[in-house]
Amino acid sequence: MTSSFQLFTRRVRSDWKFQIRAMRMAVDWVIAIYFVIPVLLVAGYHYYAWYMTPPAWLHGISVHTVATLCYLFTWLGTLRYFVEEGDQLFLRQNEGWFRHLMHLGYRYSVALQGMTSLLVTLVFLPLLVSVYAYSATQVVGFWLLTYVVKLNIGLLRQLLALRIRGFMLWVWRILMFAVGFAVYQFIVTALTDHALYCWVAVALGALTFALLTRVRLRARGTFFADVERERDARMRIVSLMLIRVMERKRKPIRRTPLLFGRSQRLLKGKGAGTGMAELLIKSFFRNGLQWRQSIQFAAAVSAALFLLPVGIKLLVWLLAAVLLVFWRKSFCKDELTTPFLNLFPIKDEMKHQALQKAVPILVLPVLIVISLVGGISFFTWWGPLVMVAAAFPLAYGSSSVFTSWY
Repeated sequence: MTSSFQLFTRRVRSDWKFQIRAMRMAVDWVIAIYFVIPVLLVAGYHYYAWYMTPPAWLHGISVHTVATLCYLFTWLGTLRYFVEEGDQLFLRQNEGWFRHLMHLGYRYSVALQGMTSLLVTLVFLPLLVSVYAYSATQVVGFWLLTYVVKLNIGLLRQLLALRIRGFMLWVWRILMFAVGFAVYQFIVTALTDHALYCWVAVALGALTFALLTRVRLRARGTFFADVERERDARMRIVSLMLIRVMERKRKPIRRTPLLFGRSQRLLKGKGAGTGMAELLIKSFFRNGLQWRQSIQFAAAVSAALFLLPVGIKLLVWLLAAVLLVFWRKSFCKDELTTPFLNLFPIKDEMKHQALQKAVPILVLPVLIVISLVGGISFFTWWGPLVMVAAAFPLAYGSSSVFTSWY
């Protein structure tokens, strides 16, 4: 390499080739011909038809729903710097090259985020133009607003991760998510009537992004965090495809668990099935990652229940229960294949019995929260009571159906 720019272009080409090879692992020519291409053709036809003449059911999708989906999109991805672990041996010695490489990677990520934000805006174009009657100026304002929000959130998440660790990091992220969601919803709603508010927000967002960029690029001691983030971004597609075959790394955080620290009995009855069911329940409730993901899932579904019409709201509620059952079943099956349990001659029938006992108990906490919020969204006194009461038969019924096989 004769310049840092050539090094950057080489790493970008290498990243693109790696991602293409990863996608080819899941989509070969047979799947592309018989599934992907027909789906794209059908989707393109309906996209054009809905843009020209939107069906009646599209008018039932509110602008708040589109804003919620776009806001969730702003939390995807990250700003990359294309640094590698081996750079500490050679490239770090040349400060000029290393800083230029980081700046090039950062600018490339910023441009890529703009393209993805534009693509998402185009996906919702039939709704924005044909249903909400947005003008070209309003559509551009919606795209730029989503773009600057995504950039600011990406930088804020990086700065928080560099300065805060552990539980407080999740508290700040939840707080940032809630505040950003409220502000974004307000601006998108105001865009429909007063486009000036959107352009003011875009200008303020661009100024904030410039200030955060200055802070982030001048931060010291971030090399290993940047390397880990780059590795995660590069392996994201591969990790999604190999999530079921990669061995999880277990990191003991506490000697005494926060929940069930004394290993008290939870279920009545004797036998290997009951014992393994208790093991699965305690293993889940002692797993911080599962708790965090459950909170995020409950928050996302609860927000959707407030925004969707009644019919779709109930459908989402039922779908959430099914997803929770599959999620908990997957967790339990992974736990039942741990090396410790494999030391014992446990039959599949006993594992299946433990699965059937544990899954509904693991589904209930999150489903009760979702049902409570869904009941409140009906704005009636009986809504929360009925929805929470219905959560119990829904949890046990869906668990019974989808755990009928091991």
